[in-house]
Amino acid sequence: MKKVIIALAVLVMAFGNVGFAQRNAHLKSNATTNVLKHFGVRGETDMVPLAAHWHDTYDTYYSTEYTYDEDELYLVEEVTRMNEGDGWTNSSRIQYEYGFFGNVIEMLCQEWDGSDWADAMIVSYSYDEDLLSEVVYQVDLGSGMENYLKEVYNYNGDESTVLYWEWTGTTWASSELYTYTYSVGSIELVIQYMQGGAWQYDERQLFALNFDEKVEEIIVQDWSGTTWVNDERTIYDYDGGEVFDTKGIYVWTGDDWAQEYHFIYEYDENGNAKYGECFYVYDGNLMDGDNDIEMAYGYGAASNEYYGWRVEVEYVDLTSVKDNISASRFLVYPVPAQGEVFIEAEGFQKAEIYSLTGQKLMESLRDRMNVSSLSSGLYIMKVYDREGGCATQRFVVK
Repeated sequence: MKKVIIALAVLVMAFGNVGFAQRNAHLKSNATTNVLKHFGVRGETDMVPLAAHWHDTYDTYYSTEYTYDEDELYLVEEVTRMNEGDGWTNSSRIQYEYGFFGNVIEMLCQEWDGSDWADAMIVSYSYDEDLLSEVVYQVDLGSGMENYLKEVYNYNGDESTVLYWEWTGTTWASSELYTYTYSVGSIELVIQYMQGGAWQYDERQLFALNFDEKVEEIIVQDWSGTTWVNDERTIYDYDGGEVFDTKGIYVWTGDDWAQEYHFIYEYDENGNAKYGECFYVYDGNLMDGDNDIEMAYGYGAASNEYYGWRVEVEYVDLTSVKDNISASRFLVYPVPAQGEVFIEAEGFQKAEIYSLTGQKLMESLRDRMNVSSLSSGLYIMKVYDREGGCATQRFVVK
């Protein structure tokens, strides 16, 4: 989870004004992002947001600035400000804390109370080795921080589950079960809720993936009691490229899909969405509208959402900020690797191995790694030095 963190600035900004159901929906959407990363649909990228500016159709303006640690290159803080026509004021702040291996272990979400920052939510992350295993949300509902929601992750090959527990005031009670099933070209998510001591079907989401393992369609269906019924459909139009130029949200009318929202995007030369705009579709016409605008970056490796009408995002390449290991002093051998791989790098600190989709597979504090468990193919080696610099190199496992 290094570098790429799903931003919750909009959620925190409105934290005190949303109901429990809406708040839970925002929180639980993060589980899908985490599982997509586990399946390799999402990954890591050195291109990250530096600042975002957006506004809604009610002329409320927002601005978020992202701050990264100069040595470790981790996202450490997001600060969002807003302007409703009477000047800019603080709105929300998110601060991140990381563990030894670079995984985020705590996220502190705060709201501006008019004179100072007030804690609104604390999110704690636990890992089983390098796999996310548990997320605990604590919120301040007026009398201090208290347990609110817990996610427990389980990975079993092509099937992953996220079990949700809600705090009753004295103990945790299971509330919902998300089951993700991956197959070539698709992912199925089935959502069940606990009622009367048994799991009941609630919702199903069908993700269609293109040849690049990127999401091109999501169909949401509700359980009628006997069968699944279409509800909502999202279509990403890549137009033959690596990024989606438009996105459409459709609703089921009973016999056909009718478009409700239309999004258009502009990208920079590095595959980062620098501009996004939302339209509400009314009687076949495009009207200015507000919705969550998904801004993908790193050619779709990650994305943030900003609720509004128009969004502009600036990005920075972290490797251009700090990349102190020269290629001539970073050597991986033998090539192809078989059994054990050796690393030569001046000031070596640690090494990580990634799949081509960005999934971290191995990590070592030694300058040698046993790769016998890896399948034959092409991988990415990322090496860090003691000065905080890093460099990457592709290598082959036989």
